[in-house]
Amino acid sequence: MALYDVIGKTYAQTRRSDSRIAEKLLDILASSQASTIADIGAGTGSYALVLAEHGYRVLAIEPSATMRSQSIAHPAIEWIDGAAENLPLPNQAVDAAIIILAFHHFQDYQQALCEIHRVVGGGQIVLFTYDPAMISSFWLTQYFPSLVKDVESTFLPIPQLIEEIQTVVDHVVNTIPFLLPHDLSDSFAAVGWAQPELYLDSNIRNNISSFAKIDADELANGLSSLQEDLQRGIWDQKYGYLRRQRQYDVGYRFVHTQAI
Repeated sequence: MALYDVIGKTYAQTRRSDSRIAEKLLDILASSQASTIADIGAGTGSYALVLAEHGYRVLAIEPSATMRSQSIAHPAIEWIDGAAENLPLPNQAVDAAIIILAFHHFQDYQQALCEIHRVVGGGQIVLFTYDPAMISSFWLTQYFPSLVKDVESTFLPIPQLIEEIQTVVDHVVNTIPFLLPHDLSDSFAAVGWAQPELYLDSNIRNNISSFAKIDADELANGLSSLQEDLQRGIWDQKYGYLRRQRQYDVGYRFVHTQAI
């Protein structure tokens, strides 16, 4: 059973598209002159919807029935039950593919890349992912230390990711750091970088896969410590400067191909 069939029953409530992420995604795609796009690991379709509203035809591919059931219908979006490692699409079916915070959930990323290249052909591939080299410097790991090992074992290091992409496509691969805004509307793992109170909300945590993998005791202890540090002002003594920042490089990256 897909992970999000278990933990994602309210996913669409907290994992809405963020306009700043969407803007950068649209900017990258604009250079490829694509018209039909595969959204692989589409989740509930929040970014597929953005693309559809901007004139793209989108094939939204998602293995979790729980995710698909929360999608908003749009005439330009076709939903497909499928996994990245065995895409139910013919060769060169689309002009580009996007993978938004989904690549680390693929069971066999090398097979997935081969499949993505097969359906995209010479078209563009765009990933929004995380650089695991950044995780140990994120204050959240002080409360939930197992996040370091989990993230480092789940996300490919950016240099390795680039190398893996270049083994299947003869394209230049570019990396663009994405600084998270303080008012991020897509509540993924680093959503509370400047608003630590968000992590005390179970509705936020329940739709973040990293929290689903934390041991129950560590989760309880970490939440208790965070709540106490907030009440006593300790968090603000250490990290309060973050509340005054509008954006912050937590480690998120756009990685995309560009034809030579």
